[in-house]
Amino acid sequence: ATAFTPTGALSSDTVIKIENLKKKYKLLMITDNWPCVIPYMKDNKLYDFFDKIYISSVYHELKRDGLFFEHSISDYNIKPGEALYIDDNESLLDVATTKGFDCMLMDRYKNNVNSKYKVINDLSDI
Repeated sequence: ATAFTPTGALSSDTVIKIENLKKKYKLLMITDNWPCVIPYMKDNKLYDFFDKIYISSVYHELKRDGLFFEHSISDYNIKPGEALYIDDNESLLDVATTKGFDCMLMDRYKNNVNSKYKVINDLSDI
């Protein structure tokens, strides 16, 4: 399922899935993006679902370099095997694995991707 409708807002189905995850887990977003994404996330009711959002450009780092993951690990005292990282880029999962995250590959368009990671198509697959 696609998380955003053509207007950019979250679909009601996606909202329910994120709300259910939020009841059980701390949700962190680790994104290679710019701070200008924050108003967009707030306008589209996505921002409040996350306990913290880490935006790489704020730290002058990228996920692929590995160091960027250290901020969430330090802030939340994450131990190896205690956190799940989901991305649609397998090479970023490789980096997250070296930092101790369990990983899943998101294949939201159901391209039947083969991966060494568990492949999910939807947030309800977690």
